Amino acid sequence: MKNRLMKNLSLIVLIISNLTFVSCGNRHEGEQKPTLLSNLVSISKNENNGVTEILGLYGGYCKYSIGASASTETGKENFFTLELGKSEALEKKAKIPEMSALNIAYLFYRNLNKKERNNYDEIRTVLIFANGEKMMFKYPTELLEIIDQRMKVVNNVVGLIKDKNYDAIGPMIKTSSFVKYDKNDFISKLTKADPQFGNVTKGFMPMGFKISKSKDDTDILHISGFIFRDKLNNEFSVYLDLNGKDNSIFLLEYKL
Repeated sequence: MKNRLMKNLSLIVLIISNLTFVSCGNRHEGEQKPTLLSNLVSISKNENNGVTEILGLYGGYCKYSIGASASTETGKENFFTLELGKSEALEKKAKIPEMSALNIAYLFYRNLNKKERNNYDEIRTVLIFANGEKMMFKYPTELLEIIDQRMKVVNNVVGLIKDKNYDAIGPMIKTSSFVKYDKNDFISKLTKADPQFGNVTKGFMPMGFKISKSKDDTDILHISGFIFRDKLNNEFSVYLDLNGKDNSIFLLEYKL
């Protein structure tokens, strides 16, 4: 009886949640106006910048809440929740919702400074689709920090493309059981095709992340997005070791 009681107590979660609503463009039918309680919620400039960046990329509406949970098993955890809906960009990626969910969490996280990042144990993403389906994803901030560090590799590659230093990309691509890849052929095609897109302007915008296992049990991080150009933006994806410490990559995908 005592063990059952302790088990039940461990499942009790105390949630402190203040909800605010933000949107971009015209208000959609059915959207809620902020309540008096919502008006009392205060988020930092950086947190607001994160929400604004998400709305700028996905459109639709975004509800956010700040909360805390506590249990006898995990102790106290602080989290920030982002709910996105009525988004055409989200609907286009409905078959792979986890990529959008992780991207939304990352876009918010990357806008935070070091102190603000330490305020949260978890960033949660709630996706609302046109068919009424609702999905929640939870991402520890430790994972988002690792992804943020690995994004430096992507930015480095984009920087080399911007400088038209294509030959420097080849040594970064390493042989792996993950994929068979003729890097010399890729660099040759990249060199020939790249001018049609024009010069790189703002750099790289992530549109999705996915983590999977390779045959040798390596955690593979797939980063998908596009490169801003002065002629034509192009899709760009990188596959690399999630826990890697260098600039090595397994695969690049480069297309219109």
